[in-house]
Amino acid sequence: MNNTVSLATSLCEQYGLDKQIGRVDTCLPGIRLFRINKYHKVTPQMYQQGVVIIFQGNKVGHLNDYRFEYDTEHCLIVATPYPIACETFASEDSPLIGIDIEFNLTVIQQLVELIEQHGGSELLRVDPNGRGVAAARITPDITSCMSRLLKALHSPLDSTVLGPQILREFFYLLLQGEQGYLLAQYCKQDSALSRVSKVINHVQVHYEQKLAIDELADMAGMSVSAFHRAFKQVVTDPPLQYIKKIRLNKARTLMVQDRMPANVAAVKVGYESATQFSREFKRYFGLPPSKAADIGFVQ
Repeated sequence: MNNTVSLATSLCEQYGLDKQIGRVDTCLPGIRLFRINKYHKVTPQMYQQGVVIIFQGNKVGHLNDYRFEYDTEHCLIVATPYPIACETFASEDSPLIGIDIEFNLTVIQQLVELIEQHGGSELLRVDPNGRGVAAARITPDITSCMSRLLKALHSPLDSTVLGPQILREFFYLLLQGEQGYLLAQYCKQDSALSRVSKVINHVQVHYEQKLAIDELADMAGMSVSAFHRAFKQVVTDPPLQYIKKIRLNKARTLMVQDRMPANVAAVKVGYESATQFSREFKRYFGLPPSKAADIGFVQ
């Protein structure tokens, strides 16, 4: 067992995740530890902005026609909240263990400015594909950084004193990597990614309302046609399809976590027809709303 797996396993024991599955907050704000102990077929799941690091196990993600893998050698960078369909490879003997790291916008902006001041703007050039999610290679330096972070997370004092500077180093290393442009564009207010992210953040809060595409385009400072192109390029879904997926994921959360009846959850997320909601829920998740709890935790 390598050092990071050993540290991640002992951290699960410390947080009571060694005998169960789920996700817990650590003593360092913005970092969550998760553990999964069985295989999950391709299942949609909401991913928030941040970076997912896996220490054991692996996952295969699908954004429509875009397929990617992230595992012990590749982390996942998510620049905008996404409903991603993922296949999870894990077992009781070899559970999937990892952490979610939220973006620290202030730190990332400071690092981008420093890199640009020192002539490193070429590192931050925009990828022509322009998607808001990507798997990035984990370098030996990142592995070393993560080992120190896991060790610090075992102690509230170490987390408080050492954690912020370790995370700063981590974001710096990501910015220098092949997908560093994602973090940089996330910070730049005039970038297409930043403009689309602004709209997506609005959708995340107001998903239950009737959202007009022309108003969302205005919010992004784009024409309707330019907004459609930019949105589909970044998200791989047109705006209305993305909004539908957000509503269905929110409804599932209400049914599973709050035990809300399906018809009530449907209205809560903006559906006027319970029949339409049930049909679209089953088409998206592969199970009817009555089986929402069986979809399981797959983050």
